[in-house]
Amino acid sequence: MNGCGGGGGGSSGTSSLTSTVIDGYSLSQGTADPKLGATYLQEFLTEKNAQSTTVSNLYSRIDISGLEDSHSSGWTGNGETMTVLDTSFSLESDHGRKVSDIARVVAPGATRNEYNLTTTLSDASKNIATIASDVITSSVGYTPSYLSSDGATASAMDDLVNDMEGSDALVTIAAQHSNWTNGTKGGVSGRGGYPNCPDSGTMTVANCNGWAIDNLDNSNVIYVGEINSSGNIPSWSNQAGSVHKNQFIVTSSDEITTASDGEPDGNSFAAPRVAGAGALVRHKFPNLSGSQTATVILNTADDLGDTGVDSVYGHGKLNIGKALAPVGNLH
Repeated sequence: MNGCGGGGGGSSGTSSLTSTVIDGYSLSQGTADPKLGATYLQEFLTEKNAQSTTVSNLYSRIDISGLEDSHSSGWTGNGETMTVLDTSFSLESDHGRKVSDIARVVAPGATRNEYNLTTTLSDASKNIATIASDVITSSVGYTPSYLSSDGATASAMDDLVNDMEGSDALVTIAAQHSNWTNGTKGGVSGRGGYPNCPDSGTMTVANCNGWAIDNLDNSNVIYVGEINSSGNIPSWSNQAGSVHKNQFIVTSSDEITTASDGEPDGNSFAAPRVAGAGALVRHKFPNLSGSQTATVILNTADDLGDTGVDSVYGHGKLNIGKALAPVGNLH
C-alpha cells in the first residue's frame, strides 16, 4: 500500500522509501458491513440469555487492541468463512463451543463451520477443498504417541496437514497441545506423551505441539500462544522457540463464557482470537491470500520481549487495529 505523505527531497531529487514486508500486496478495500459489530454481539448475548453481560463486557474479555473500533467501522468478517476443528460443540461448557464462540465474537459477521476433528478425519467428504474456508482454526490435536499407535489417524492427519498447507486459508493453531502434567503418559516419557517435550523448563512449539511435529509449517500458518494480564507467557504455555518464531503470535485467552478475571485460560482460547482477526483482515482486504493475511497479522503485532521477532513471543501481541491499517512503502 503506497501512502504519499509529502517529502522534503534532497539535492538529488530522489524520494526516501522505507521497505516493508507487505510491499506489493493488493490492499484494495472490500465493502464494510452496514451491520456493525456491536449489533451482532448484542444478538449473541441475547441468544445466550446472558442477562448480566454487556457488549462492553465482551470487548473487555476478548481484550484485543483495535477490535471495537474495527467493528464500529463495519469490518466484521462479513462474507468470510471460518472453519473450527475441535471437539464437541453441543453444550455451552464444551471445549469446541467455547472456541467457536470466541471466533464468532471477534468476527461476528463471518460464517462458521464447526467440525469435530476426529469425525472430519474419518469422513473423506469433509476435506479442506470441500470446506473451502477463508480461515481454519484448531485448538485440539493428537500426541505423537497416539499417532504412532494408530496408523489410520496418522495418515489422515498427514493428509489434513497437506490440505491445509495447500489451501488459500489462513490457518491458526493453538500453540499448546501437550498435556500440562509431567512424566509418562501413554507409556511415553516426556510431558504429556511428547517424547521431546521437557518434563520441566521451557516448552516450545517445535517439541510440544502435535501439528508442528506433524510438519505443519507453511507460510499461511500461525501458531498462537497466550499471555496473562502482565504480558507474560504462563509456565504451562509453549513459547515460540527458534524454529517457529516467525509463525508465532500471542494474545489474551480469557474465556468469554465466565466472569473475566483478565488471566489466561489456555492457548485454546487464544487461537480463535487470531482466526477471527484473519476473517476481519480478509473482509477488509479481499485480494489478500491466506499467506499474505498471516504476514499482515504477524508484522503488525505489538512487539514484546526482545526487540524484533524473538524465540519467546515471536512477533508479539495481536493488534487488530494495526492489522487493518498496515503500512507499505512510506514516501
